[in-house]
Amino acid sequence: MQCEGGYVSKLASIKPEIMKKPILTIVVTLLTTFISIGQEVLDLSGNPQNCSAIDYFINSYPNLKSGANPPSVINVIPSPNHSTYIGDIAFDGKYLWVEGYNEYFLHQISPVDGAIIKSIPTTVQRPHGLTFDGNYLWLADADNKIIQKIDTLDGTVVLSFPTPADPNNSNPQGLAWDGNNLWHNDSKFSGSSGQIDSLFQIDPTGNIINSFHHFSDGPSGLAFDGTYLWSSDNFTTKIYKIDPNTILPIDSIDAPGGDFPNGLAFDGQYLWVANNDSDMLYQIDIGFVPTGVSDLYQTQKGLTIYPNPASNQLTIGSELLPINKIEIIGLTGKVIKSFQPNTRTINISDLPDGIYFLQAVIDDRRINAKFIKQ
Repeated sequence: MQCEGGYVSKLASIKPEIMKKPILTIVVTLLTTFISIGQEVLDLSGNPQNCSAIDYFINSYPNLKSGANPPSVINVIPSPNHSTYIGDIAFDGKYLWVEGYNEYFLHQISPVDGAIIKSIPTTVQRPHGLTFDGNYLWLADADNKIIQKIDTLDGTVVLSFPTPADPNNSNPQGLAWDGNNLWHNDSKFSGSSGQIDSLFQIDPTGNIINSFHHFSDGPSGLAFDGTYLWSSDNFTTKIYKIDPNTILPIDSIDAPGGDFPNGLAFDGQYLWVANNDSDMLYQIDIGFVPTGVSDLYQTQKGLTIYPNPASNQLTIGSELLPINKIEIIGLTGKVIKSFQPNTRTINISDLPDGIYFLQAVIDDRRINAKFIKQ
C-alpha cells in the first residue's frame, strides 16, 4: 500500500532551482519535505504512521533480499471489503479470519473466494496479531499493547492482558497458538536502541514461559504447523521456518504479494499469507507432512471417505481389503482415536472442529486421507 498523496509527489514539488543552492540549503529543504509528509509514511506493517524524516529513511530501507525461493501458490483471494490495511489472519478449522487497520471489525471469510461469512466488532484500531485456539480468537492490540481473548460469536472480550515486551518500546506483531500456549512476535520501533526484536512464548493468562531474541530484523506474522513455527519478516519479505526448540531458522521462502506479509495462518496443510502491499491473501504449499503420518497423506486411490467435511459420521470405502487397523491422527501426529479392523462407519461427533487424518493399515501399508470435522 502507498499512502494517499505519497512522498513521490511531495518530492516532485521541490523546485529544480533549489538543487543549485549550497548543500546545506538542499539538505534542509529535503528534511523539511520529508517531515511535512510524516503523516503519509507507513509503519513496519504498512499502515499509516506519523514519522520523522529519520523514521522515513529507516522504514524505507531497501529489502534485504538474498536469493529467490518463490513458493508454490495454491489459491489467491482478495481481502474483505474495505480491508485495505491487513493486520493478521487466523484459521478456525473451516474459515479464515481477517483483521485490518482502522476497520473495527474481525471478518470471517471463505478460503475459497474470500466471501465474508460474518463480521464481529472490535475496539482495536491497529490489530497486528491474530490466532485461533480451537474455541476463541486471540488478538494483539498494537496501540494499547494488550492481547485480547475474543468470543467468535459476538466479539466479546473474555480476557485481556499486557503484551510481554516493554510497553514503552515495542511494536506487537503476530500471534500463533501451539495447542497449549501462545507465541508472539514483537518488532522494535525503527531506530530504537533499547528494545530488540523478540519472540515470546506465553501461557493463556499472559505469563511469560520463554523469551528469545528474534534473528530477523522485522518479524511480523506468526503461525504454528504442529511442529514448526513460521515467521514472516517485513524487511526481507521472507517467511522463515523456525525450530521452536532452538528458535533458529531451518528454511526460508519468499513471501508472495509484495513488501508487507503481515499475516500468517496454517490451515492443516497449507500456509496462508496476508500481504498488506497487494491487499491479497495467498495460500501456499510449504511441503507439509504431519509428524507420524506417511507422505501418502492425501486421499489415495483405493481409500475414500465421505462425507468430507463431516459432522457426526465418516464412511470408509476401500477396494483394498481387508483393513487391518484404522486410526484418526491429529495435526501433531498424535493418535486420537482407534477403531476395530474393517470398520466402515466411524463416529466423529466427539471430535473438536478441525482438520484430521484418517489412517488405514492395509497389508502393512499405511494409507491416509485428510478430512475436516465441522
